[in-house]
Amino acid sequence: MQTIEKTNGRVEGIDPAPAAPLYRLRGVTKTYGSGAAAVRALDGVDLEIAAGELTAVIGSSGSGKSTLLQLLGGLDRPTAGTLEFEGRDIAAASDGELAEMRLRTVGFVFQQFNLIPTLSAAENVELVLAPAGLGGAERSRRATEMLQRVGLEGRAGHLPSELSGGEQQRVAIARALANGPEVILADEPTGNLDSTTGVQILELLRELSEGAGGSIVLITHDPSIAADAPRVIRLADGRIASEDREPAEVLR
Repeated sequence: MQTIEKTNGRVEGIDPAPAAPLYRLRGVTKTYGSGAAAVRALDGVDLEIAAGELTAVIGSSGSGKSTLLQLLGGLDRPTAGTLEFEGRDIAAASDGELAEMRLRTVGFVFQQFNLIPTLSAAENVELVLAPAGLGGAERSRRATEMLQRVGLEGRAGHLPSELSGGEQQRVAIARALANGPEVILADEPTGNLDSTTGVQILELLRELSEGAGGSIVLITHDPSIAADAPRVIRLADGRIASEDREPAEVLR
């Protein structure tokens, strides 16, 4: 009889089962309105996103990019199809469960930095920690840590008006990271930045993803920004038109 040995909890000679994807979409459709006025923003999308992956979603205005991001973030539900996050169908989740998902596991970064102008950089980061029930000292410590991670440790006390556009977006990224999310959803995060700063922000997101093992889904209309992502999904008319891995040479 063959002896089967285990090493580090794994059975020797037997490959471990592949890890389940972070997101699994099957036939996801999102329709707004009804009748003749109905608009199908997403049309039968099949997609998987692995944990720890940086994925760029590119497409023209009206292609369905922002709708896809809203569904991935639990801000909305699909009209048809299944959208699983960590094996659980978002469409079947209650409003309270979706709110908890957004608080605990998802961080959002938008084109508009959405910083409160009367609060300092550190206070803007601390604000998202309040619903988690943390004490003031712990919120302050974590905000300082997050600002250090995005290279803004010396700007914690500055108001948004005292920061450049790139620095404000870094504060927004620090805020998105504050609750230790498993995925960051970034909607045109470089849209209000010059091209050089935009590339720097994408590189920061890539470093954060690689360093912490978190997933990032980046929505952009700019091929030069998407070219620096390891995986690119192209949307057109609510459908996946193509997919590339290591797409830099193709897009450039």
